[in-house]
Amino acid sequence: MEKALFWDFDGTLIHPNESFLDALNSIIKEFGYDISEDEIRCFLRKACTWYSPNISYIQKTNLKWWERLFQYNVEFFKQHKIPKSFHQDINNCFRKRILDYQNYTLYEETNAVLSSCIEKGYANYILSNNFPELPHIIYDLGLSIYFTDYIISSNIGYEKPRIELFQYAMSVANFPECCYMIGDNPIADILGAKNSGIKTILVHTKSDSEADWTCGNLSEILLILP
Repeated sequence: MEKALFWDFDGTLIHPNESFLDALNSIIKEFGYDISEDEIRCFLRKACTWYSPNISYIQKTNLKWWERLFQYNVEFFKQHKIPKSFHQDINNCFRKRILDYQNYTLYEETNAVLSSCIEKGYANYILSNNFPELPHIIYDLGLSIYFTDYIISSNIGYEKPRIELFQYAMSVANFPECCYMIGDNPIADILGAKNSGIKTILVHTKSDSEADWTCGNLSEILLILP
């Protein structure tokens, strides 16, 4: 019997972070400009695709995903009177910082749990709303040995909880008879998966949700999986 686990990344396998906010905020300051974190956060909620899952972008995936984001950034820079001569350099530094694996911290039990899931006969897949190069981050963090494949929204053009992304994930996993979505977001991970007929496990989140199971940490997942 085919068995698969679809794993969210940020907030599930790694501690939650605001990597895009932290990167853009610090780099703008390094270039001599001061914009409040709240204003940058508000801007990113308009610019980053995962905050608008109702909008598909299948023509702007992979590197075009970055080009789209950089265009948004440039308009933000112009709004704050940052000279055009700095725009490309800020964007390049921003992307480089996002792609630095040292900005991401694994939960202590991540490696052991992923390994145990394989021993139980499951194939692990990443299913994440994230930037295209996430598999490289996962490799640098030493996790790639645990994963069969990666389904990344920015490479597909749909964001969780869109059913299209979950359907795509199921096809990549060869439509397993037994599968679970594991994540920390009650909407993107849990509701999206349930609408696609996938069993759900909510982790690291004390929240009312429609999850089939809720776990305080990753290790508790092993008590659920048959």
